[in-house]
Amino acid sequence: MEKIYLIGGLGVDERVFTHIHFKNYEKHIVKWIEPLPKESLAGYCKRLLVQIDSPNPVIAGVSFGGVVANEISKLIPVSKIILISSIRSWREMPWYFRLSGKLGVHKLILLKIAKRANRIIRWFFIGNDPTHRQLLMEIAQGTSPTYLKWAIDAIVKWKGEEVPGALQIHSDKDRTFPIRNIKRPDKVINGVGHFMVVQRAKEVGEFIDSTAGTNT
Repeated sequence: MEKIYLIGGLGVDERVFTHIHFKNYEKHIVKWIEPLPKESLAGYCKRLLVQIDSPNPVIAGVSFGGVVANEISKLIPVSKIILISSIRSWREMPWYFRLSGKLGVHKLILLKIAKRANRIIRWFFIGNDPTHRQLLMEIAQGTSPTYLKWAIDAIVKWKGEEVPGALQIHSDKDRTFPIRNIKRPDKVINGVGHFMVVQRAKEVGEFIDSTAGTNT
């Protein structure tokens, strides 16, 4: 059975994949590592490669994990990239992310974000839906501040272009990467936000299973 390598989102670990099951893939989780001082995104992705032991792998990334999957495809040949609640290129990023990357505003507000993390995380990921809120809070509270600051800086400054053939599954109420910016989603799940990978794990898994045996 073909392996699929799953990469979590910004500040979320392998627990977001607990309820996703595949009939056509063997699930492998790529775990986040601590970034080195002033490490580039490309350098970070290169260090993640020790966790990927298949030639021409299938990689699925959630949110920031989709960005990482895009960057990994520049380092090794991949057979398929699947973007979950993520973006094909920097052009699908909200304008305020791009502006922050140019002006460096995000660096000034990181401490405020940390102090109000629970409220901000709920708004971006799950809105007012209490489903799975405890899981999200537990994951967020265990996230390394060093990693969080590095990852936020990496994503707002990202200038990656689209990987030809990348598949994209998105939700219609995503507040982190709004659906209005997503040009050609291959699958849209309605009535759920950025935490779709947990809240609609069955549908996400079925979509990914349907891609087995096809190369991009």
